[in-house]
Amino acid sequence: MPRRQAGARPATIIDVAREAGVSFKTVSRVLNGESNVRDQTRERVMSAVKTLDYHTNHNARNLRTRQSRIICLLHANPSRNYIGDVHLGALQRCQSEGYSLITEDCSAPSGGVLALQSGNRLAGAILTPPLSDNPDLIQQLRDHGVPFVRIAPSASVEPGRDVAIDDRAAACDMTQYLIGLGHRRIGFIRGAPAHDQTGLRFEGYKDALEEAGIPFDPDLVTEGDFTFDSGTAAADRLLDLPEQPTAIFASNDDMAAGVIAAGYRRRIEIPRDLSVAGFDDTPLASTISPSLTTIYQPSREQAFEAVGLLLEEIAAPSEIPQRQLLDYRMVPRASTAPPRK
Repeated sequence: MPRRQAGARPATIIDVAREAGVSFKTVSRVLNGESNVRDQTRERVMSAVKTLDYHTNHNARNLRTRQSRIICLLHANPSRNYIGDVHLGALQRCQSEGYSLITEDCSAPSGGVLALQSGNRLAGAILTPPLSDNPDLIQQLRDHGVPFVRIAPSASVEPGRDVAIDDRAAACDMTQYLIGLGHRRIGFIRGAPAHDQTGLRFEGYKDALEEAGIPFDPDLVTEGDFTFDSGTAAADRLLDLPEQPTAIFASNDDMAAGVIAAGYRRRIEIPRDLSVAGFDDTPLASTISPSLTTIYQPSREQAFEAVGLLLEEIAAPSEIPQRQLLDYRMVPRASTAPPRK
C-alpha cells in the first residue's frame, strides 16, 4: 500500500531516491529504461515508486530535457570568506549530481542578471543573502521560468524552497556566552542593513540582554557593512565611549577581525582587556591571532543542501514555502575571556 496520506504533496523523484537508498541519477536511469542498472537496484527503485505512489510529471520532465545542466550561484556579499565557503559547497554538490556551476556577482546595479541574458538556458539558480530577499531579482527569475532556491532569506514566505539557520537564536547564544563569562557592557556591531540577517542577529543580542536583566544601551550598538574596514571603524566608535565595552560581538568574522586590529592599534590586549566574538566561523576565524570565538554557520553545507533542494524544485515545483533549518554551534576560542577586575 502507498505510504502517502490523502492531501500530502505528491512524491518526487528525490523522495524515491531516498526511499530506495540510491542517487537521484540512478532513479532517473531506471525510470528512463536505461540498461546500465543492476536488477537488484532496479527492483529497489520500482518498489520505492510503488510504495510512495510516485507518478512521473511529464510536463516537468519535458521542460528539464530542454534545459542545460547549468546552475547559477548569484551573490552580492562583500565577505570573500563567506562567498568562498558557499561557492565550494555548491560546486561540490553540482559536480556530484552532474551539473555545472557558474557564479555571478550582482553587487553593482545593472539592467538584470547577465546569466539570464547570455543565451545559456539555466537549470536553476541559488540566491545568497541579501539577494535572497530581492523582489526584483526573484521576479526576473520567475519571468524567465528559472527555478530557484534561497539561502538564508528573512522569512519563508515565498513559494518554493529555502535553507537557513536560526540567526536570532545563534546571536542570543553568543551573547549569553559573553554574559556567562561575566561581561555586562557588551558592544554589538550590526551588519549591512540590506541583509535581513543583520536584524535577526541584533534581535538575538537584545533577547539575551533582556533575559539576563541587563538594560539595553543603544550607545553600545553601531553599524558596519560586513567588511574588515567597517569593523575597525565600528570598534573605534565603541572604544571611544567614556565607558568602554568589555566585550564586542560583531555580526560576522570579517568585522570581528577589524575589531581585533583596532584593539592592537590602541595597545588593548585581547582577550585580557577586551573580548571579541564573531559570526560565521570562516577560515579567517581560526587563522588570526588570537583565534576568534564565533558562531559556526554551516555556509558550505547550506549551499550543498541548496543545490539538492533545487533539484527537488526542478523535479516537482513547490507552491508553498518550504524551509530546511540546519544546525549551528558555538565555537569558543582564544579571543574571549572573563573581564578584568
